[in-house]
Amino acid sequence: MNGPRAPVPGARMGIGLAVRALPTSADRDRYYREFVAELYGLPVPTQLLHLAGLLSQAFALRAALGASPALIEEKAMQTIPLYRRFRCRAMHRHYWHTYSTEDGSRYQACLVCHKDDGGPLGPRGAFYGPFAGAY
Repeated sequence: MNGPRAPVPGARMGIGLAVRALPTSADRDRYYREFVAELYGLPVPTQLLHLAGLLSQAFALRAALGASPALIEEKAMQTIPLYRRFRCRAMHRHYWHTYSTEDGSRYQACLVCHKDDGGPLGPRGAFYGPFAGAY
């Protein structure tokens, strides 16, 4: 018989075990049928490897199906006082704060307007001093 190879009984039992962790019976029925359909036509060793992958990811699928669609609560944002905003934007007196990047390097940025501190040379290494532009 050269037709499509049906899943072996051990693979069907393993799929039943994998979908047992899913939250609702509708999910269990749907994913059982889907996973069994994926095994049709595969050789037995490949079926067992696929089953091992399903078993290892069963709890991840459960978490994805059981995740609530409610919005994630965010941390309350702090309001910036008016005098700080005025001092930063109008007078250009910033409140520098040190941050770090993902690779571990550090930089300074204003807490109010988020402007990066360019250091004594200013942004992009240009010199902003008393003799700027005097050539």
